[in-house]
Amino acid sequence: MRKRWRRMAVLLGICSCVTACGTEAQQEAGMESVPSVEGQAGTETAANEMTTGDVTNKEDGTVGTEDSEAEATKAPELPEGDWTKYQFDVTETYQTVEGFGAAYTWYSDWLYRTNDPEGALDALFSDAKLTVLRFKNEYEYKAEDMAPNTFAMLQYFEGAKKRAAEYGEDIKTLLCCWSPPASLKTDGNITGAATLRKDADGSYCYEEYADWWAESIEYYESYDIRIDYICIQNEVEYAADYDGCRFAPEESEEYASFAKAYLAVYDELQERFGEDAPKMLGPETMSCKYKDIMPFIREIIETRPETLYGIAHHLYVGGDADNDANTANPDSFMNSFMDLKEHFGEYSRWQTEYYVGQPLQTAMLINNALIFEEVNTYLYWSGVWEDNSDLFETGYLLGCKYNKSDYVTESGWRLTGDYYAMRHFSEFIRPGYIRVKAQSGNMDVRTSAYINPTGDEAVLVLINSTGEPLDYQIAAQNFTIVDSYAVQSVLPETSDAEYSLYQELGALGTANTLTLPGESVTTIRLFGNGN
Repeated sequence: MRKRWRRMAVLLGICSCVTACGTEAQQEAGMESVPSVEGQAGTETAANEMTTGDVTNKEDGTVGTEDSEAEATKAPELPEGDWTKYQFDVTETYQTVEGFGAAYTWYSDWLYRTNDPEGALDALFSDAKLTVLRFKNEYEYKAEDMAPNTFAMLQYFEGAKKRAAEYGEDIKTLLCCWSPPASLKTDGNITGAATLRKDADGSYCYEEYADWWAESIEYYESYDIRIDYICIQNEVEYAADYDGCRFAPEESEEYASFAKAYLAVYDELQERFGEDAPKMLGPETMSCKYKDIMPFIREIIETRPETLYGIAHHLYVGGDADNDANTANPDSFMNSFMDLKEHFGEYSRWQTEYYVGQPLQTAMLINNALIFEEVNTYLYWSGVWEDNSDLFETGYLLGCKYNKSDYVTESGWRLTGDYYAMRHFSEFIRPGYIRVKAQSGNMDVRTSAYINPTGDEAVLVLINSTGEPLDYQIAAQNFTIVDSYAVQSVLPETSDAEYSLYQELGALGTANTLTLPGESVTTIRLFGNGN
């Protein structure tokens, strides 16, 4: 899915910063005037409670909670000014992050025609540190025992793996099917919304489909492209006018059953690969609504729940967005997100494709998915795409053109606004980090906070959705701040402010203070230790 958008960006080096908010007390209060969810206050009273609550400034200068055994960070005296206190507590934990990433499908091979493909790979995998690569299964699309995208996949896989190794990590791959080979479709065509063909006895060819999946994994891995996860069908409910295949929640004369196909693939992979079989996600719907997802996996969950590693979905249905204007309302997805957390809390939850929204909206949407759905993995749509727009606010992270005569940069590629929105999460929130409770004290400042497994580094993301600068002091509970480092971007959505991209602020100010510009995103790394 895709589209393009709005105004040109002026990329000037103006420092920016952002904050975000989160509270569990609002959920407990059940306020109705604003969605009662972590990350927002429901009323002015609630916002004030988030700022002060039962937190006290003690005579010894520490910040603490009444009737609590938890100790908080000792802070120097605050400079004069109107400072809002930001609080996080590393002892109240939520989901473990598995990673951030994007897809490399159509047009991604164009990158290797540019003048500096290595620089682009550095931007994606060394700077933004994206660790999940979503690939398209094109095995036997055009000929037996081959896939036309093999070479491009291998280049991305090796490039990402090499860069991840430099900072001591590894990458993960997700292989998704848009369509099986034409020989497995009812209409003999990869393009379109036909389903699996039937055998001579009138049965759908689930076994042949499972064989094809197993053989495709063997094929890609023969080129040393490791496959860690699979989704057997992209946007299973969508009648595409490009590569597609329709499945239904239940088998009918018209459509094959998603659950039957899924279980046939699972069994074949277990037989061929055993413990090394890729983990399976499903059903990867266009929708993030529970009512749209559950029918496809009901049989799987009710009969063989152990086969399902995680719930995969997109965001094209389930919230309010305008594709043509490239705008999205991040808060309109909250109810859908919370339903998924409630019903699928025991499964890993993956948001595997979305692109609609201005950069600030994209940052807020990622934050909402992490807080309200508690997603473990968040994937943007396209990491690399045809750069068919001159706008900064486009639906891909990195754009490139095919013809060198059309290049608008010396390198032949350029980064977009959503790249910076994504990087504010992906660079420092590493796989294995655990989300913790955070409160910003302001309903217009969205936030989420994370702690690493060893407890000596915390990462905060703060999004100031207002048009005004806000002054903050960072206060930690059960964590002693020893040092800090912050980066921030101004990503104007409604104002005439100029873009300021990923400015390095260095350490926080006296008493762990900083200013958050209007319409900005700030990521803070805190070094120290848990108390």
